[in-house]
Amino acid sequence: MLDNRSKGLLLLHGIIILCALPLLFVVMAVIGVESSDRFSYDLINFPLYTGGIAAAGFIFFNFYSSLSSSLAKPDRAKVFQVTNLQAFILILVLFGIIFATKDKAISRILIGSYLICAYAMLFALNLTLPTALSRIVLKGRNLRTCLVVGTTEACGTMESWLTEKEVLGLDVIGLVVPDQEPQPHSLKLPTLGTVENLRSLIRSHGANQIILLETKKSRVWIQRILAIGEEEGCQVLIYNPWAEYFDQPLVSIKEGPHTFFTLREEPLESPANRILKRWLDIVISLPIVVFVLPVLYLVVRYKLNQQSPGPVFFSQVRRGFNRREFTLYKYRTMHVNGPSVDESEQAKREDPRVFSFGRFMRMTSLDEVPQFWNVLKGDMSLVGPRPHLPQHDIIFSRDVKVYPQRHFVKPGITGLAQCNGFRGEITDADVLRQRVQYDLEYINDWSLWLDLEILARTAVIVFRPPPTAY
Repeated sequence: MLDNRSKGLLLLHGIIILCALPLLFVVMAVIGVESSDRFSYDLINFPLYTGGIAAAGFIFFNFYSSLSSSLAKPDRAKVFQVTNLQAFILILVLFGIIFATKDKAISRILIGSYLICAYAMLFALNLTLPTALSRIVLKGRNLRTCLVVGTTEACGTMESWLTEKEVLGLDVIGLVVPDQEPQPHSLKLPTLGTVENLRSLIRSHGANQIILLETKKSRVWIQRILAIGEEEGCQVLIYNPWAEYFDQPLVSIKEGPHTFFTLREEPLESPANRILKRWLDIVISLPIVVFVLPVLYLVVRYKLNQQSPGPVFFSQVRRGFNRREFTLYKYRTMHVNGPSVDESEQAKREDPRVFSFGRFMRMTSLDEVPQFWNVLKGDMSLVGPRPHLPQHDIIFSRDVKVYPQRHFVKPGITGLAQCNGFRGEITDADVLRQRVQYDLEYINDWSLWLDLEILARTAVIVFRPPPTAY
């Protein structure tokens, strides 16, 4: 019930944006024509551009599930992420239309102004509309009068969640405990009685929803609660008790008549998603390997001959998908006969092993360009957790127990952790733990749009390297 309400509100959110974006284009075009002699209606192909913008609006429906947390209160981080993805798609669509049709008549000023205004409008709507819709559509009335069945301890852990769900029309009126508790806990929610009086409590309070937090590990006891709920016309929402034993949400999987739980969804377990991701890898890596890599090789070779004669490429064995070892290629950034010959030692700030042009390559990530060959071969992907040396994998696994789960997907040239400032030397366990957290978040939340967002953010980082780029 709650899930359907959340999806319905976000569907309305998407429909409003779907209508607002083409309307904004028409309004801005009319204003531009009426206020300037430089434009005319004949120069604007309204059906083509409004149709393209509407098509982008349909693509946006893939992103709105991320805004579910904004129904109670705005989640600025998610709003910013969704808006950036929307703007990226909108830019691709509009410039794709101009390129495909070779439309020289359309005003570039109009397109640029529209994109700026559209971004501002999308951010404002994503920030305020989900919460506003939940209030407007439900009209401030709680459409489900709810009783919570469970211990005060269990209810205490759920109290904030229950409060947040008021925006979805859930009016929680009180707690019904399994048995009389000798020492009542301090809860904002009043305790109305015990399960023995559940039927009369439903009738006296006009309840039509039960949230069951307690099982008492008894099938008979649960069946009794369900029977009362059905006989009194109450919808029953059953809490998953397994969640108490884990530090992260469980994902349910339905396989035939059986239900299982797992710790993450792993979208890349889908063969279709893997093919889609591989297609993106080839489309981007192939032209770089063919056209960019040979030219860059000549430049790097020339600079290396000046500053540090020796091999142009540097190769190391790394671990990738399912811990399979592969050879990773980079442009060499360290002296061949430097102060240290231990290749497993991480590069540090002002590391004497790194020559000046090598430092520039490391800072701008140019030394990583040969890894596009690894991507083309299939050892790596454009986006994924960064691969480490086998000996580092062993050490890092001791510090962060979930570290090996990074190997569920192919390693990448860049990743979600790198886009959030975690690149370069791993200085302590806390830094490693945060990196792994981002890597696992990527594995759990993968989508083609997330890959495109990470690639776009990485392009910005190349020109504005973080302090850890050395």
